[in-house]
Amino acid sequence: MDTPRTMVHALHDQASRRQHRPALWTRKGRTYVPTSWHEYASRVKRFALGLLSLGFQRGNTLPLLSFNREEWLVADLAAMALGGVPVGVYVTSSPEQVQYLVDHCEAGHLVVENEQHLATALAVRERVPRLRHIIVLDPPAAPLPPGVLSYAEVLARGTGIDEGPYWDAVNALQPEGLATLIYTSGTTGNPKGVMLSHQNLVWTATQLMRATRMAEDDEALLSYLPLAHIAEQMLSIHAPILVGAEVYFARSLEKVPEDLRDARPTVFFGVPRVWEKLKGRLEEGLRALPAPRQSAVGWARGVAVQRNALVLRHERVPLYLEGQYQLARRTVFPALLTKLGFDRTHFFSSGAAPIGRDVLEFFASLDIVIREVYGQSEVCGPTTLNTPDATRLGTLGRPLLGVEVLIADDGEILVRGGGVCQGYFKDPAATAELLKDGWLHSGDVGHLDSEGFLHITGRKKELIVTSGGKKTAPAHIELLLKAVAPVGHALVFGERRNYLVALLTLDPERARALARQNGWPEELSVLAADPRLRQHLHEALEREVNPRLARFETIKRFAVLAEDFSIANGELTPSMKTRRQVIEARYKALIESLYADEPAVSARAG
Repeated sequence: MDTPRTMVHALHDQASRRQHRPALWTRKGRTYVPTSWHEYASRVKRFALGLLSLGFQRGNTLPLLSFNREEWLVADLAAMALGGVPVGVYVTSSPEQVQYLVDHCEAGHLVVENEQHLATALAVRERVPRLRHIIVLDPPAAPLPPGVLSYAEVLARGTGIDEGPYWDAVNALQPEGLATLIYTSGTTGNPKGVMLSHQNLVWTATQLMRATRMAEDDEALLSYLPLAHIAEQMLSIHAPILVGAEVYFARSLEKVPEDLRDARPTVFFGVPRVWEKLKGRLEEGLRALPAPRQSAVGWARGVAVQRNALVLRHERVPLYLEGQYQLARRTVFPALLTKLGFDRTHFFSSGAAPIGRDVLEFFASLDIVIREVYGQSEVCGPTTLNTPDATRLGTLGRPLLGVEVLIADDGEILVRGGGVCQGYFKDPAATAELLKDGWLHSGDVGHLDSEGFLHITGRKKELIVTSGGKKTAPAHIELLLKAVAPVGHALVFGERRNYLVALLTLDPERARALARQNGWPEELSVLAADPRLRQHLHEALEREVNPRLARFETIKRFAVLAEDFSIANGELTPSMKTRRQVIEARYKALIESLYADEPAVSARAG
């Protein structure tokens, strides 16, 4: 396949080749309804011409504030086609965060999803005079205010008029031109706008497609993670366009399990929290099976663990074991995979944050091998990836073809390759810190093992230095803590202290299951303060966590919070990373109490 100049060119190539074959699927009532490749490209063209009529020009930015849907992709590619720059906005953003981003990227046009987001946009427009036009995808029934148009009206403006300006703009696009801005999710301070070129997008999507063995036909994906994140853009927009894959849009995060069963994706990516939640539900479901069925599933899982471990190590599988595995694949696993919507899936992946070894091994026992990927917005998504040819559980894989990874003297991971960004928008100082001597400085610390697989220790800025001068990265300790049932999130602290402490939250599903088993109260706020739970956690830490750590890394004291961390409370980024500084500031007094003579055992979040 020839490499296209930009994603817009690739879209029109696919429209010519695939014509009326399905490209996008949207849930209408109980069923999914398709949009063809021809119509997909046509809507991009019409929306772009509609934008032109509203004064949108080359170099302008177009923020998009909406959950995943066809119109998001159309508006994104339309802005690109005109030489403009789409900018994803997380739907969980506060009005102040939306205002900052709209102002920072100097937007004169803004796309929002519904009446709720329209109210935010109108408030922002009062404070950002440059913002003139607001386009709403699902407009309210009431008449729209001046300067507000519906998505349908913009499409209508671009229908049946001279297409020359559109094709002139598309033909003027250059691979090195700015294609999109990806604003970081902001674990610290204001988000920065990562500048990605058309070449970055095409190059990275091409390498990702090859590494995951996405074929030219019969590929499908479910779009459900935030489209403001580069990972979901790669999987919902760019890779599908290159390979001609069909994209199904989930209705919401809550509806993902149901939509998965209808979409039956061939490739599925989930951040660790998605896999952790799914593991909790599956464990509860497996416990509820009748005894004979539990026995059969237990046998199949044991076979899968043995067989997959040998395959991943490239060791010979004995004939008797392969025979048992094939029997399990015919008799046990199909029903389970079909119920999940994974019966067609050939590539499962996780990224954006560390995932526990216990989660990986649980799914491997169900014949679902999750392959971790490492990357960041600044490299257009993936840097290293476990592939079907080379996977080591617990590692982040090997560099993508064409990507170089170097470990600096201080352990920082440096990257060079076709996905490396152009820098940060309007921030030359941060760009100079990011890009030095041809290498991108990731800010992550890690190492490459003897086989070239990447291991991450943690963030360079998050290393804890104890009062004794010992250095540790909290991420690996937190992974061990999260593997303890029923822990949801875990954060470790101990900067300039004599020992390390932890804040633990409860995973609702696992906590209630544990409470039912032991006859404890199921109300999380009550359970968090129950001394029996504390004793359970203390014993688990002494048994499963502390023996696996250096002496100075062991957790001496912990507190249990009554509520999990959330995006709404500002404790998690939209991509489910913990905002360590926010949490540390919010629970400063509680953390301090863990260093007092008597440790605190629990606390209500607040």
